[in-house]
Amino acid sequence: MTQSVRSRPLSIPERHLAQFAEDHDHLGSAVSPRHLAGPGDPRHITHALRAAGWHTESDPLHPKVTLHSPDDSHHLTLAPKPGSPFRPWWRIRSPHGPDHWSAEFSAAAPVEIIAGLTDALVQPALEHLHSPWELLSARGWSYHRQSGGSESATSPDKAVSMEWQISPISGPLGWAIEAVDRHNLDRPGLLWRANLDDNTPSHLVAAFTAALVAPEPVLRGRYEIPYGPPLKQEREEPVGPKAAAVHAERLAQARRHRPRKPRPTAGSPVPPALPLTSSPARPAR
Repeated sequence: MTQSVRSRPLSIPERHLAQFAEDHDHLGSAVSPRHLAGPGDPRHITHALRAAGWHTESDPLHPKVTLHSPDDSHHLTLAPKPGSPFRPWWRIRSPHGPDHWSAEFSAAAPVEIIAGLTDALVQPALEHLHSPWELLSARGWSYHRQSGGSESATSPDKAVSMEWQISPISGPLGWAIEAVDRHNLDRPGLLWRANLDDNTPSHLVAAFTAALVAPEPVLRGRYEIPYGPPLKQEREEPVGPKAAAVHAERLAQARRHRPRKPRPTAGSPVPPALPLTSSPARPAR
């Protein structure tokens, strides 16, 4: 069995940043809305978490990526499943304690939207939180309430729905988000889906929702732009330098939130030195 490799929470190696820049050295465009923009580069998430001090436990010869927070309270797994684009590829979870929670995203979920949640894991929680319904309503989403208590909202272009699901038998189930290509009216197709369980902290749900409805366009290479959905595409140009600069600033921001090890103060007591012995200490008789 292949032994997993545990790496220290160091900065992103220069060769990895150089590879990122090289991979984006092509023509592309800024596109919107972001919920139709396609998946993007997974390193938008994984590099930022690594810069924030998360460590890896992954086999370097396997495409599965696992990241753990510095205090081991949160885990992220990216596990591609060829041939299963709508099964969860991304999993973020807090596996400990009674308040454990998890969130899942399928393959084509835009990384900028997933990053709304993962960025909130490494940043201080905001004191004042808007509810998801407030955030969605402010962007023109229509609100619906069902007789069983479930609530949902639909984007102005009818492409995305976000629902708080309640089962009449088991109670709250959590949040379900789906994006659909309605450009083909005869056969609308599912683009991506996400699920946040009912224990997901409210500030993470709010951060995800804010990223979902953010109006800013996202960069995509020429051959990364989905064909079919009605996207607004800005002028095509070389995106490499801009993508690398934006990524570098993103990693710098993530490093600002890396936990710092406490330094001993001048008044801190120093434990006494143990006496040197030539044999292990034995309990007194």
